[in-house]
Amino acid sequence: MAKIFETLQNDGRFSRLVEIIRTLGEEKMLQGEGPMTFFAPVDSAWDAIPEPNRAMILNDKQMLSHLIDFFTIGNHKCTLDALLEKNVVQTVEGNPIMVRKTEQGTQVDEAVVLEGNMEADNGIIHVLDGIPFVTLSQAFEAYAAK
Repeated sequence: MAKIFETLQNDGRFSRLVEIIRTLGEEKMLQGEGPMTFFAPVDSAWDAIPEPNRAMILNDKQMLSHLIDFFTIGNHKCTLDALLEKNVVQTVEGNPIMVRKTEQGTQVDEAVVLEGNMEADNGIIHVLDGIPFVTLSQAFEAYAAK
C-alpha cells in the first residue's frame, strides 16, 4: 500500500491537488508516518471555483498552504463513520469542519464525499466533489490575518 501522497499521485482524479502539494513542498508531510486523515478535492472541484478567485488562490503559495492544512486532520485516521459520530472535527489549521449526512450523501461542510475511507499506509483519504466554501473562507481569513 502507498502513503497518502503516492495514493493521490497514482489516482487520476487529483492532478491539480498533486501539483499544489508539490508546489508547496508538502509531499513530506503527506509521506510522513501519520496517522492522518486527508480530504482530497477532485480536479473538477478546483475548476468550479469562479475566476478570478481560482487564479488568486492557485497563484498564492501562502493561501494554498493554509488550504492544505484545512484538508488535514493530524494524528487521527478517521473513517467516515467516526467523522459522522464526532460531527465536528478540528483540522491541522485549527479550525472546525462539519461532517454530516444529508440527502446528497455525506458532506464535509458543503462538499459531498464521492468516495470515503480510501486506505493509505499513513492514514485515510476522503474524496470530495468540491472545495467547501466554509474552508475557503476560513483559509482566506487565516491568510489575511498573517
